[in-house]
Amino acid sequence: MKKVIYLLVAIIFNSCTNSTDDIDVLKYSENDLIPLSDSTENLYHNDAAFIEFEEVIKDTTKRINQVILGEDAILSFYEDLLYIYNNSFKISNSFFEYASSLHSHEAITLYQITVSVDTNKSWASNWKNGNKHTGLKEIDSLIDNYNLEINLMLESDGIYLYEVKSRTPINYLSLMHKFQMTSEFIYVEPTVLVGGGSSISFKVDDTHRYYRYNYGWGDCPSGCINYHYWIVKLKDKEIVLAEEGGNTLCN
Repeated sequence: MKKVIYLLVAIIFNSCTNSTDDIDVLKYSENDLIPLSDSTENLYHNDAAFIEFEEVIKDTTKRINQVILGEDAILSFYEDLLYIYNNSFKISNSFFEYASSLHSHEAITLYQITVSVDTNKSWASNWKNGNKHTGLKEIDSLIDNYNLEINLMLESDGIYLYEVKSRTPINYLSLMHKFQMTSEFIYVEPTVLVGGGSSISFKVDDTHRYYRYNYGWGDCPSGCINYHYWIVKLKDKEIVLAEEGGNTLCN
């Protein structure tokens, strides 16, 4: 079985220092902030979408039925992430220094799934020939409802391997389920990521929102040897570092 593989490349640092010693003595200010580029803002939007995805799949019904992620929820998470970045100099020196590098490496999985089709299927060559409609209502409605695009990856051993891509982040687990239910595919799989990387996760209690930033480094194509984390606590415009720990950061 063939899978689409995305390698995550990490920088290996040569020297390390303990980053928690200077938490109480902040040495950066708003003047040190680097304005976010459009591409970095887009990364934060993907981070926000992945947080919303993780919230959605906590509900077993939504996990398999809700393809579209909540736009309002994504925007709320996105605004929090931008606010945290723009106030990163208030959190800790190490967080400020790493803030622009902290993004969820798994966010790419929200944009595509992989499917294989038996070349003997009556509609199998439609996608190969650039016609994304199959003539089968159960498949074509998915293509149209979620504005999906089809890319041929390879043809081998009597199968076509396709990428099914979305222009917007989606709950790929639900989309996979819906494609599987058509019984027209040999297999349906998510994008496969090799190794590890950084991530941003979320939880909330009665009074605060918590964002945990995990930074991974060291042979990340094989899974990352080291991880460091910061937990940022928010309430309205109040922002503080709740916790920092993990492996010693590298310079």
